[in-house]
Amino acid sequence: MPKPSKTKAKTKTQLKAKRTAQPETLGITTKKSYWIMLSIVMITVFSVVGYMMQLEIVEIAVLMIPIILIISLIGYVRITPSNLSKSKRGTFLFVGASVIGFSIWAIPAFILMTTGILDSMIENLFYVIPSLFICLIIGAFIGEFMGKNSRIQKFFFKPKDDL
Repeated sequence: MPKPSKTKAKTKTQLKAKRTAQPETLGITTKKSYWIMLSIVMITVFSVVGYMMQLEIVEIAVLMIPIILIISLIGYVRITPSNLSKSKRGTFLFVGASVIGFSIWAIPAFILMTTGILDSMIENLFYVIPSLFICLIIGAFIGEFMGKNSRIQKFFFKPKDDL
């Protein structure tokens, strides 16, 4: 009785391994066109709703800019690859938003409040809160770009070999 050949057995296991090792299909949120269309739809919806509510163009823009910036930040983070783990990338985003972004907003706001220029604006929170969100999002972008620098990565997250 002939012995079964080992090459056929190997090829069957290799085929099974190849079938299971195939990459997952990419979702729609990994495509740049999705984020562009989402931004266009949001701009259109905000414009129509703002017009129906009889808001001025400046007020519509003040409400629309933070939403579009949030969409662009999420889209950028979702599309661009990173060599960092999700937790480390999230740390850079959080620190960028909370420390850098808040500083971008708080320092000029404090200076303008002490000089008396911002007193009339503080009474109307319509401009203060969106400006805070805009600065936080810009800070998150800065944190993301800082996270791409390998020297900054090594400074904040020591390699395991050094421990």
